[in-house]
Amino acid sequence: MSPTSTLNESRTLRRVWRGIDTVFEAFCILCLVATLLIVLWQVFSRELLSDSPSWSEESARILLVWIGFLGAAIGFREGAHIAVTFLVDRFPAAFGAVIGRGIQVLVLGFGLFLVVQGSQFVIEAQHATLPGTGLPRSVLYLMMPVAGAMLILCTVLQAFGFSTQRYAESDDID
Repeated sequence: MSPTSTLNESRTLRRVWRGIDTVFEAFCILCLVATLLIVLWQVFSRELLSDSPSWSEESARILLVWIGFLGAAIGFREGAHIAVTFLVDRFPAAFGAVIGRGIQVLVLGFGLFLVVQGSQFVIEAQHATLPGTGLPRSVLYLMMPVAGAMLILCTVLQAFGFSTQRYAESDDID
């Protein structure tokens, strides 16, 4: 394989990743905006119209659950997760690299768990309905497999040395 074809494949992979990531992030932002608008409507209708819609609280709760899962995947993508490094920093760099790979394996396992368990929740809850919206209860669990797939994708890309960070400051890049 020539260096030019490898470079083109890398650019293609980066373009595909950025496309998927942009859609994922835009959906998360859309969920945040929708939550804000729903809660504002709920407060407005309750305080000024004295009639709060039955669907608003449940919809906002569903969106907050979704935002939690989506935000966790974005946090991992950006390397913004909690890391306790004071012990690892005392050992040689090779030990830190081993710990880093171990963490990637754990996150990959967690992503697989979210995909498998989330898919099972979606399938099992599809016949029950939520009382406020009438939506299938599976809607509540829908973002588990999506976030899990994103975690898996980020982990695999990072394991092969591909930076998944979008908003890293120059000081944050190793």
